Amino acid sequence: MAHVAKYTRGGIQGLSIHLDRKTKNHSNKDIDASKTHLNYDLNQSPGDTLSRLNKRLDQVYCMNRKDVKPVADWIVTLPKELEDKTADEQKEFFQETKNFLDKQYGEKNNISANVHLDETTPHMHYAFVPVVYDKKKEREKVSAKLVLTRNHLKTFHDELDKHLKAKIPHIYERGVVNGQTVGVESVKELKQLKTQEKALNAEIDKLTKQRNDVQNEIKAKNKEVDSINFKTFDIEKKPVAFQKRYIKVDKDEFRDIELQASSATIYRNRFNEQQNRADRLQRENWDLKSKVKKLTEKLDNVLEPLKEKLEFADNMLKKLSKKALNNEVGLDEFYEKFQHKLDEQRQPENKPKIDRDEGPSL
Repeated sequence: MAHVAKYTRGGIQGLSIHLDRKTKNHSNKDIDASKTHLNYDLNQSPGDTLSRLNKRLDQVYCMNRKDVKPVADWIVTLPKELEDKTADEQKEFFQETKNFLDKQYGEKNNISANVHLDETTPHMHYAFVPVVYDKKKEREKVSAKLVLTRNHLKTFHDELDKHLKAKIPHIYERGVVNGQTVGVESVKELKQLKTQEKALNAEIDKLTKQRNDVQNEIKAKNKEVDSINFKTFDIEKKPVAFQKRYIKVDKDEFRDIELQASSATIYRNRFNEQQNRADRLQRENWDLKSKVKKLTEKLDNVLEPLKEKLEFADNMLKKLSKKALNNEVGLDEFYEKFQHKLDEQRQPENKPKIDRDEGPSL
């Protein structure tokens, strides 16, 4: 059972702390600190996860953008049938899994192969820098999009399964895509992801509407400001005899001047008020755009594992349906056995614990 996650630069520090157990205060309550000394790293390169990452990034081209994901992490969980095996046999499983992943992504790109034995279920974190060769510019570059393609993820589990069966048949028989791969907890998690997706979409729609309302109000206020016209009057100056600093002004003209001054003050205050409001609305508009962008990124992160699970579940259903139609097992008999299996997994005493660290199971 394996699941992959991708990390931006902002999340790498936290990932390194978790993989290398750099703190004693763990947010994951499933971690048993008394067993942490049992953990081991199959990557024997000097340094820790973060230093290995920085060293590799110095050797390849990586775009300096916040949304770039220079690290991917496969979490491979020990299959149920190997839980009773010896520590050496379990280590052999993880080592052979690392060998397979090294061939897939390049051993020099691996920055961590930490095996955690201090949690509910033993598992390995295979963290690596997704690197491809740019033929046009003749250099290596970081690109999770080009490395972890849809087709690659679709065939990953089958290829890993074949590799392990060929290399360690004496301990590995059933495979990572059999047994507990899809169960009640996986279906429940899919429903939770769909609910989360729906909530995020609703929030994005709400913020988008607010942003549009703000933009429309800004346009309206700008038009209102542009419509303000300041009137001018031509006043005839009449010098006062022997007084260069003073002029005579007709009484009616003086009243017009007073009205103009009063109107100018009012319009100026209105203009400043509307300008301040327009500036505030513009700032709100920027904030809303930022929120929409963050929520969209969050939604993408939710959808990615959901799509992978749906594709895998669809493939499993096709295989099972084909098996039933080929009369390897009767359809009614298959349904009864499948329903019985679900009933067993729903029993509290039989309900498997989910390792929070291992991510969604595939």
